[in-house]
Amino acid sequence: MLGDLFYEARGSITSKRVLDLEGPKTESSYFLEGKMRGKIEVVEIGTFTKTPISEGYFFVEGKDIVTVKGSHDDEEIATVRVQGISKFDRDSSSKVVSGSNFYHSSNNGRLSFLNNLVGVHEASVDKDGNILYKVW
Repeated sequence: MLGDLFYEARGSITSKRVLDLEGPKTESSYFLEGKMRGKIEVVEIGTFTKTPISEGYFFVEGKDIVTVKGSHDDEEIATVRVQGISKFDRDSSSKVVSGSNFYHSSNNGRLSFLNNLVGVHEASVDKDGNILYKVW
């Protein structure tokens, strides 16, 4: 068992660019809004790179910043390093990314529970770039 779902968010891809024609390697940025622990409203912005590793599979690596929605306090922020594998799911016509999240935050504030936490995520991205994101 992975543990309890502690984060669920929705959002979209906001931009894409080509980093290298070898591979090729691309970069995408995104914006998410959701809830942690069912009550902490958060905003997450991030950027990830995607590199093919075999037919239909990609290695995904990213960096994110999570903030409490509406907060302007430096203690209400967490950073995330993300790694995963992406594949196309023919049944849902979406890309599915599964992987791990490595969190860091201050020892104070509503996001302090994330400090040194490792989460397991699943993200689904439809053809229009809409994202459903869950972390256990």
